[in-house]
Amino acid sequence: MEHNIQVQTLPSGDLQVRLEEPLTGTQLVEKLGISREKDKTLEILENGQPVANRGRMLESRVVTLRQPVPEEIPYSFEPVDVIYEDQWCLVVNKPAFLLVHDDGQTPDNLTSRVNAHLAESGWPYPAQAVNRIDREASGLVLFCKNPLFQNWFDRQMEDRTTQKEYYAVLEGLLERRHVDLNNPIGRNRHEAEKMIVYPKGKASHTHLERIARRGTRTLVKARITTGRKHQIRVHAAHQGHAVVNDALYGEKADDRGLLLQSARIVFRQPVTNQQIEVEIPMDPRFREFRKPPRRPRKGTIHRR
Repeated sequence: MEHNIQVQTLPSGDLQVRLEEPLTGTQLVEKLGISREKDKTLEILENGQPVANRGRMLESRVVTLRQPVPEEIPYSFEPVDVIYEDQWCLVVNKPAFLLVHDDGQTPDNLTSRVNAHLAESGWPYPAQAVNRIDREASGLVLFCKNPLFQNWFDRQMEDRTTQKEYYAVLEGLLERRHVDLNNPIGRNRHEAEKMIVYPKGKASHTHLERIARRGTRTLVKARITTGRKHQIRVHAAHQGHAVVNDALYGEKADDRGLLLQSARIVFRQPVTNQQIEVEIPMDPRFREFRKPPRRPRKGTIHRR
């Protein structure tokens, strides 16, 4: 997106756009990357009056973009850990055992909590999650605040320009320090909730970097360039190293939940194209890897 447009979000949620060159309403919408679906309900105001003909040149250099506010927005006023927020988006640290979206039976979910956080500051629109993580996993989830730019964030996911890194604790001792996994993933026809490595599945890439080993488990940093459902879990289990407490692809060992954490995300902002990087420390649930390994006492003899 070019930098000849300046956009400011008003307290009402409207966008005030300052043009540095003459544009038609249609050209403005295209330059902002607004999807056709959102354009259907978008209103462009010039001097406070709606622009009926999108094909004519806008006479004013400052125009307002307005969109309808939904009548009902689900809220949950439980605590939410906001790590980063600006006029376009926010990044939230999801705790384990919390759904990102309502499944029809769980009104208290991360999206509802984010909506309540935004409403408390007067923001009129519901947020939409850009990435998703499993219920028992924890970590960073990116939300788009302004519906007009949902397409901008979604396209980064589709184009694989968003960087995502995870911590995961795997069963067994991973021998190699770096492992590239390129196994295609498809849906398991016999078990609807499961995914499998399948030759005719969708291309999938996961890179595992071994960080530490404790006892019979390995801490890895996982980087994914594709976003298939359960991707890290499926790839790790296919290598014989299921994520700890993955009851679907491995075994449940304790009650800490899936030891998988979305720890770092890098993305670009709409309009400015500014790169944003958000990173959080390792989840306390990974307790055996948060402590340094014990050093041998002086005088201890090591046998090789």
